[in-house]
Amino acid sequence: MKSRMRAKVFLANLFFILCCFPMWLKFYFYIRIFPKYQENILRRIINKNKNTKYGVKYNFSEINDYKNWRIKVPIVDYEDIQQYIKCENGLTSNYIKIYEPTSGSSGGQKLIPYTEDLRKEFQKGIKVWIFDLYIHNPELLFYKSYWSISPKTKTENPEIGFEKDEEYFSNLEQKFLKIIMVQPDLKGDFCKNTKEKLLKEKDNIGLISIWSPTFLESVLNHEKIDFKNLKILSCWADSTSKIYAKQLCKQYPQSIIQPKGLLATEGITSFPLWNKGCVVSYLSHFYEFINQNGNVFLLNELEKEKEYTVVLTTSGGLYRYNTHDIVKVTGFYYKLPIIEFIGRDNNVLDFFGEKISESFVNNIFEKLFFEKPKFAVLGFNKDKYTLFIEGDCDAELLENALEQNYHYKNCIELGQLKPCTVKKIINGNEKFQQYYLSKGIKLGDIKTKSLDRNICDIFDV
Repeated sequence: MKSRMRAKVFLANLFFILCCFPMWLKFYFYIRIFPKYQENILRRIINKNKNTKYGVKYNFSEINDYKNWRIKVPIVDYEDIQQYIKCENGLTSNYIKIYEPTSGSSGGQKLIPYTEDLRKEFQKGIKVWIFDLYIHNPELLFYKSYWSISPKTKTENPEIGFEKDEEYFSNLEQKFLKIIMVQPDLKGDFCKNTKEKLLKEKDNIGLISIWSPTFLESVLNHEKIDFKNLKILSCWADSTSKIYAKQLCKQYPQSIIQPKGLLATEGITSFPLWNKGCVVSYLSHFYEFINQNGNVFLLNELEKEKEYTVVLTTSGGLYRYNTHDIVKVTGFYYKLPIIEFIGRDNNVLDFFGEKISESFVNNIFEKLFFEKPKFAVLGFNKDKYTLFIEGDCDAELLENALEQNYHYKNCIELGQLKPCTVKKIINGNEKFQQYYLSKGIKLGDIKTKSLDRNICDIFDV
């Protein structure tokens, strides 16, 4: 990088992190009284949305504390609120800028309303992470960054999805990001364009921020690029991503792997602090947590080594929304819980962000089979999904059905997953039962599912 460009990058990085500094300061200013701050978030969201159709239905105007909130407002899934999503003044009083697509639990695509207030809630976590990262790694100021950009969903509806991930930031911040970011052309062959851009800028990149640790390998088509100045690799490193993050660490030993926090289309739950772990983003949304017994707890009531399912209330119009994300409390930072993502509580396979759920697979089977086969179970097999079946199934039809899932199709297009296959088997139920009996499961408790993460072990594939 020429000295003039390096100076330009340095100044852009400096001004960008200065934009993040006020939020970092706010995070530490309120951290000792975060329970009170959480109460204020809930009160603000209730008051602002009490005249929406959803707010009227559940009497938001009569709710004056958390106790009433728990009594009057139910914990919901997406399917419970779907009728309100595109209804005017249905869930939120804010102007809905766009609808962000993600995968629904029962299949296909679900749309999350994205408002200006929700954007600000995301930034309350992301900006603290960015400032913390740079103050602990000031050498990043001299280098560009690559953040994995998700190509906009192919749709004729202009209301769905941002064109670029930059649009999550303010107009001023976007000006700095255009200088800092390595940006491939999103038109045409995404993988080819990204690979060419990374090769061109390989000596200028200090930070790479991606979601799945397999993303780089897929985009680069298993070719390794020598990023000689790469300092930080930010990616998923919890749950099923652990093994892939370790492989990435071996491929780029000169860089430090920083595990990402828990961030989804619906909201942000946690973000990493340097050498401390991922803390709950208490400035962002209102959080509740369900333990394994179904009891609900506030953020300040969580216990170390316990596991909980995350429930979000956001300014995007989600109220007591069950994310089905399971987290484990690994410690505390100023009494604020440090959490680790464990998995999903509703039988979802999610190795690369594809989010295949059992209810989605059940819907596929209902459409594919006039009469359900004696045995049909879908599972993950190394780099693809395989249907183990006693009978016949057209693999192409199955693949087309699976690609109705927005994230699955994205993983296929990026090369993170190969198209599904079909494997004919015999004595499926017998082998299924024998496997789980050997694991100590009682025969009466063994239920054949349409989606099973152990199916390949059962049939020695």
